[in-house]
Amino acid sequence: MAKAGDGTIAFAFDVDGVLVKGKNPVPGAYEAIQLLQHLHIPFIFLTNGGGRTEEAHVAKLGKQLGLTFSAKQIVQSHTPFLDLVPEYGEKTILVLGGHGQQIRELAHAYGFKKVVTTSDFMALHPHIHPFPEITKAHHDEHGRANDELRSTPISAILCWTSPRDWNLDLQVVNDLLLSSGGIINTVSPKNGDDSLPNGGYLQDGQPKLFFCNPDFKWSTEHSQPRYAQGAFREALKGTWRYETQGKAELEYSLVGKPTKATYVYAERVLREYSESLGVTQGIDTVYMVGDNPESDIVGANTFESSHGIQWRSMLVETGVHVPGSVPKHQPYHTTTNVKEAVEWVLKKEGVGMEEE
Repeated sequence: MAKAGDGTIAFAFDVDGVLVKGKNPVPGAYEAIQLLQHLHIPFIFLTNGGGRTEEAHVAKLGKQLGLTFSAKQIVQSHTPFLDLVPEYGEKTILVLGGHGQQIRELAHAYGFKKVVTTSDFMALHPHIHPFPEITKAHHDEHGRANDELRSTPISAILCWTSPRDWNLDLQVVNDLLLSSGGIINTVSPKNGDDSLPNGGYLQDGQPKLFFCNPDFKWSTEHSQPRYAQGAFREALKGTWRYETQGKAELEYSLVGKPTKATYVYAERVLREYSESLGVTQGIDTVYMVGDNPESDIVGANTFESSHGIQWRSMLVETGVHVPGSVPKHQPYHTTTNVKEAVEWVLKKEGVGMEEE
């Protein structure tokens, strides 16, 4: 019989569609998490959500569930962007996603010192947006006109959350990817040169492109899932394919579930958090509880731990997955909700309330 707190099992929970839907907690979420806290079983939140610091996100989630968590317990979609700070912390980067100054401030909090938004480009070049009528007021309020930006190379483009003004963002990103040296309103003479790799595209110091959420859709309070960052990435790939007449691949880096990079990062965080709890025995099995077969389930199913830890996927029916349908990727086990998932695992592993 496994004993509570011996460190043999741990959990990783998706958030949206598993613990909360919109602003409301999923029934049973409070009881499930409280039980794990009571039994001193390590767990983290592994989410493709983001848009705020780790401290702010766990504070919000804690308020929604009526519980208290540590910032060491969460890996957001963009948490691995922290590893980019040594390379880009002193260089100018363009950030996408969110609204207002939200993502600019988040990037600053991570350690990126020179951060611009598409609103800044619109403040400097009012006609860069082909159809500004609906969103102009927002960009006028939050854009920062800086003449130095006319000749400042953009070294990287980081998409932190789902972009809001797709028309402007698609336009500016394509402009920069076709530019000379990452300087806005320039065009590389190498574009279309078949003697160069990738048809000459992205061969002239253009910014590197980073995404952090592969999800095409996500679960909200709406009756059907809505488009997410992955949908924006597909839209960008489509416009890029047309711009380059199909001659060039869109080159980018991607983290977030179900990528291996994110699961490696999450496992490191979970092991460190487990050690901070004073767990004396290493983790043998991690149960990944999620609602999306194409991120949570396939990610856990395919991840091969370098530490010999076995990841098992648990699918719940309170989010993206439609109850009664056959998931594209088969989970280790399916339950109605997160409370049933936790109770099923504890019973299987021989950990229960009788051990209080």
